[in-house]
Amino acid sequence: MNESKISVRYAKALFVLAKETGSFDALKKDIELLYQCIQEIPELQYVIQSPVIKSREKTTLFEEMFRTSFHPDTITFIHLVLERHREEYLAGISRHFLTLMKAEQGVQAAEVVTAVPLDENLRQSILRLIAKKFNARVELNEVVDEKLIGGFILRVGDQQIDASIASKLKHIQNELMISQS
Repeated sequence: MNESKISVRYAKALFVLAKETGSFDALKKDIELLYQCIQEIPELQYVIQSPVIKSREKTTLFEEMFRTSFHPDTITFIHLVLERHREEYLAGISRHFLTLMKAEQGVQAAEVVTAVPLDENLRQSILRLIAKKFNARVELNEVVDEKLIGGFILRVGDQQIDASIASKLKHIQNELMISQS
């Protein structure tokens, strides 16, 4: 079974648990923190990926790290993941769970990549456009990439609009190479 299927199945199971117990907010907060820790703490990444550290030791470490701040359902879920030796999928499980939570709450995640930071008027225009098109609240992630030269790349769900100058120049270059052949 590939990583995506495993991550999605565990995320769905946690999502169902959150629905059944009515602990959406607590589990969402916990999983956001867990995901952030996995992304930002190299030592935690090492523990998760290490085949030398026994499952029982990993469980103890997670218990000590999160016991006081996490909901009991979250701790139980993490124990289950570790017990089944699926700790390498925790980041993917967290990401998929948060996506399910956003969908349940009517929030559409979007990312805009620009060469320079957006001004407030343009940001609000983009938010309104996406909200209208997808009939959802929008969570916009802004990324600045100087390599774009100008224009933007907008990703919403599995759709992408590439209106960057760098992309247009690359397209022109490819057309010129084809015509020279």
